[in-house]
Amino acid sequence: MLGPIVGITSHKSLRDALLVAAQQLGHAVVWADENAARDVVAWLAAHQPDLIVLQADDDAAMRSLLAAKTSPATRRMPVLAIAPFEYAAHARDAGADAVVDHTTFCADTAVLIRTHRRPDQHAAIAAAAQLPLPARAREAVAQFNAGEYFEQHETFEEVWRAEPGPIRQLYQGILQVGVAYLQIQRRNYDGARKIFLRAQQYLHVLPDVCQGIDVARLRADAYAALAELERLGPAHVAEFPSGMMRPVHVDDRSQQLVTTQAQISISRETHYSLPLRERE
Repeated sequence: MLGPIVGITSHKSLRDALLVAAQQLGHAVVWADENAARDVVAWLAAHQPDLIVLQADDDAAMRSLLAAKTSPATRRMPVLAIAPFEYAAHARDAGADAVVDHTTFCADTAVLIRTHRRPDQHAAIAAAAQLPLPARAREAVAQFNAGEYFEQHETFEEVWRAEPGPIRQLYQGILQVGVAYLQIQRRNYDGARKIFLRAQQYLHVLPDVCQGIDVARLRADAYAALAELERLGPAHVAEFPSGMMRPVHVDDRSQQLVTTQAQISISRETHYSLPLRERE
């Protein structure tokens, strides 16, 4: 499923062009509101857009661009800026991935969206999600569930760095949640909140069950922990209930099924690769 496109512009012709093209391509459009103005990083992290389109000759939009591109929680989100020539360099310096003028955007909106939106990795992730959880990742999950949040970080770091495919986001997402819990234990409100927000970009793209991990439950637990942390605020982070630092759940039955199916497949391939007289 395609993610939304975030629009940060008050210009009617830009909004109309974006809305029509996005709907043609299967994207919803979310317009920046007062919540975005208050905390654009948290707002973007909650929406996880495939593309941000903003009007770069607007001071508020440029502040949003700078904030988004300097936060680890949102800096990977692609930004297409719409600006007259005299603002183009400023938009690029602030972090825009591409800059076009008003006329070009309105004439080629769909092409620009297809060109600059986040690549769709769902098929690759879905295929890798069916594979068994690697042994070192299982060790990291055990460390996480034992409350060894620093140790799980070190192990998951090794696992995701060794994985070239987009399934690495599973390991990165769990790692980040564990580090957020560690920051809560250290009474570091700002650090914990930032890392919870950073984790969302990884967990958002994953299916609800991934390599036997109950990602839906992990997401819900992380969102609930963030909400409770924000409710408490910096002055009361020490009151965060330890019971909300919940474990990662692994469905061993699904892992056993995947392993069995893989073994059957390998057995069949071996059987039919043998000469007939050796199959008996």
